[in-house]
Amino acid sequence: MSDEKIMEPAAPPEEVNGEKQIYCTKGQLAILGTAPTMAAAPWDDEDYEIWGVAQCATFPAFKRAEILFELHTRDYWSDPNVTKRLNAWNGGRLVMQQHYEEIPRSEAFPSETILSSYRKYHRTSITYMLALAYHSFKLTGKPWHLAMFGVHMEDIREEYAEQRPCCEYWLGRMEDAGMDIYISGGAILAAPFLYGYEKYNPLIWKLRQRLDGLRAGGKVREEEVHKAELTLHEQIGAVNEIEYMLRLAQRGELSLEAIEAEKNKET
Repeated sequence: MSDEKIMEPAAPPEEVNGEKQIYCTKGQLAILGTAPTMAAAPWDDEDYEIWGVAQCATFPAFKRAEILFELHTRDYWSDPNVTKRLNAWNGGRLVMQQHYEEIPRSEAFPSETILSSYRKYHRTSITYMLALAYHSFKLTGKPWHLAMFGVHMEDIREEYAEQRPCCEYWLGRMEDAGMDIYISGGAILAAPFLYGYEKYNPLIWKLRQRLDGLRAGGKVREEEVHKAELTLHEQIGAVNEIEYMLRLAQRGELSLEAIEAEKNKET
């Protein structure tokens, strides 16, 4: 699938297959999560449109958003406290998986358009927002600049092991399409140093060589133990066989003459 920038049409479609579309209306877009750098968002810069996850509105630092996204299932937002919070917010649009009667101001995320147009790879609400911004850029040229605030994913958690690379995938597509990306902090698209070029440490090289040697030696020992176990099992089998023959001989059911006679039959 090509990621070449598409020229802005005169009027992007408001609906596709009966599904209302959502576009960014400004050249610069800030996407908000709830990590500490959310406070540094460009609240007072009117050149920025702001999208945020719905939980952002519960933080004292939150000031505004054109769109809040609550993309969890009913199992989450049907909690009375969450429903009350969503209905109390009236600072902009509220996008959910679909329109819900319990949330009168809710509108549907254009999932059919996004999921049918691009790779179905989403592990967090943030990536749906990124994909929507990417789609908006391809159709309208807006936003050409994307900034992320409060999206860190730097804790060592199982969920971030899936969410971080998913975010990086969409950001990579955006950069390849010509969008300008800024990330305020955290672990996304970040590394402490440039591998192979920065912070080279000879001690680390020697320790890694030693570690590789020890691991290789461990593999050899494992193979030796495996072979020894096979030999041991063979010996145990031989012992069991001789013990069985001994019991037969003690009962007079087996003799050297009988064994020799059996051998003569075989020959």
